[in-house]
Amino acid sequence: MKTISKAELMAKMGSPGTVVVNVLDSAAYDKIHIKGSVSIPQSQLQAGKWNELDKNKEIVTHCSSYTCNASREAAQFLEEQGFNVKAYEGGMREWAESGLPTEGRLSPEQYLAEKYGKSQPLTTPA
Repeated sequence: MKTISKAELMAKMGSPGTVVVNVLDSAAYDKIHIKGSVSIPQSQLQAGKWNELDKNKEIVTHCSSYTCNASREAAQFLEEQGFNVKAYEGGMREWAESGLPTEGRLSPEQYLAEKYGKSQPLTTPA
């Protein structure tokens, strides 16, 4: 299974050849997600929703952080189905801490405070 760094993912954002898949549950996706990503919870992905993805595109899976295994497990599963896939292991935590573009009900600051108890200012994207 291949991985992708935050910088590599930033460079691919908006590319029609890349699909970013948030594999967390829909409630987590509704709170905050990487701008432009799609929601396919890991359980639904493995139950057949993987058929909705385009094998001609690069798929990038992500979950909440390096401590979450869902992005790696989803990437491994998709690789077994014949996809060109990478796992973004930094997940929502790294993305939000970097102040990169998000969508959802919560701001990156609100998300980090709620999930990790963080209230310090965010760093600006490199």
